[in-house]
Amino acid sequence: MANRISAVIVTYHPELKKLKEQVDRLVKQVQYVVIVDNNSANANEIAEVFSEAIYAGVVNLYYNGENKGLGYAQNKGISIAVSLGTLYVLLLDDDSLIEENFVDNLISEYNHLTNNGKKVGAIGPVYYNEETGEKYPITKYIGPLIDRRHPEDVAVEATFLIASGCLIPVEVLNNVGLMNEDFFIDYIDVEWSFRAISKGYRLYATPKAQMNHIIGERRANVFGRKISIHSPLRKYYLFRNSIFMIKCPYISFGYKVREIIFNFLRFITYMILTDDKKRYIRYAFLGYKDGFVGKKGRCTYNF
Repeated sequence: MANRISAVIVTYHPELKKLKEQVDRLVKQVQYVVIVDNNSANANEIAEVFSEAIYAGVVNLYYNGENKGLGYAQNKGISIAVSLGTLYVLLLDDDSLIEENFVDNLISEYNHLTNNGKKVGAIGPVYYNEETGEKYPITKYIGPLIDRRHPEDVAVEATFLIASGCLIPVEVLNNVGLMNEDFFIDYIDVEWSFRAISKGYRLYATPKAQMNHIIGERRANVFGRKISIHSPLRKYYLFRNSIFMIKCPYISFGYKVREIIFNFLRFITYMILTDDKKRYIRYAFLGYKDGFVGKKGRCTYNF
């Protein structure tokens, strides 16, 4: 078990069996597990599951009276972890299952990189989709172009890391800042990654740690490329926060160019693929509008 490392899990209507399995794996690898619940319908059941004596002193539960977004919940969990004396935070979704030695492999690779003079802001695993067998590439932007990397043996540098499975030193969080609560959901990890890079840090992903992770509600194959399909409501946040990213001063110019181009392509693609075109169009256009006028936080529309 890695001392002074805390896992921070944000829950939102979680599948209890999977959440318990997740925590049971984590308590063997980290010192503390902090669960922040975003006003789940099954919050009482979560409390009951982790009221067992075996979790006492290890699992810390915090309940938000309302869903204030992923960024807010992550920050609450981080602050609780820091109050417990944590030096490293492992961020996780409520359905992320880590493998044996996952945390030790992350911290070992982090130490190897820092000992070799790298200023590491965060380190994450390589992700795969257990259902499809797909292994997600690590993304490195070169101007508006993407170098999609599939590391075999050694860690590779990334432009941004997915939050779930990402190990971040508390010292880095103190220098870079916490997660952006204004975004509510989507692009939070991307924005934080660019902010860390702007402070001189480098981000890495290591194949020595791997984790099952599903991006979006489902995946579709479009012209030979896998894309994530989200609900119409999620499209509001994706389009709105994309505009925020384009307006952000420390986001690279190449990334902004790519977002502008792909926003148009995404709109057309999702318009073709979605089964709920009317709701999708309404949420998408309102997302664009609110991005330009600077409306942040939770979506106030309900179609």
